[in-house]
Amino acid sequence: MFELKDLPSYETLVRLGEEYQNPDVDGLHTWLIWASATSEMLAAFDTNLTQTCGLSQTQFFVIILLKRNPQGLSIGALAEGVSVTSQTMTRAIDRMEASDFCYRKPDPEDRRSWLVFLTASGDELLSKALPAHYAWVAKLMQHFDRNERAMLNRLMLKLNQAGMLS
Repeated sequence: MFELKDLPSYETLVRLGEEYQNPDVDGLHTWLIWASATSEMLAAFDTNLTQTCGLSQTQFFVIILLKRNPQGLSIGALAEGVSVTSQTMTRAIDRMEASDFCYRKPDPEDRRSWLVFLTASGDELLSKALPAHYAWVAKLMQHFDRNERAMLNRLMLKLNQAGMLS
């Protein structure tokens, strides 16, 4: 989470850049605005999930992954899909199973592994969570026209392809 709320002025960045040899003050300025906006967006995303359906981001994305994969997924596949450790995912699945959002069955192809499946309760929760999420995203994205959205897509894909976000 980006923690700086009081962003420095451009003039301050120029002064600090001269003092500490920053070769790209404009880049730093852009990055600060971007990081701050991203942080605020993700905090609002968390708040929306919690208020509308009582889910964490991890739980929300696990339910979506399970919905997309009705044949079940291993803990490892879920952990990779949500970008957390297997240990973190195991704890999340323990809590989600206790809440009846998912269940585990032994993997028929690997007796050492388990597959995780979505329950009817998890599917019902998703039917509540997704419309609220879609409405939240639509409200956020209403600030951008078609060209601005296309530009954002190109810029973020460019960063992804450069390996800067991994």
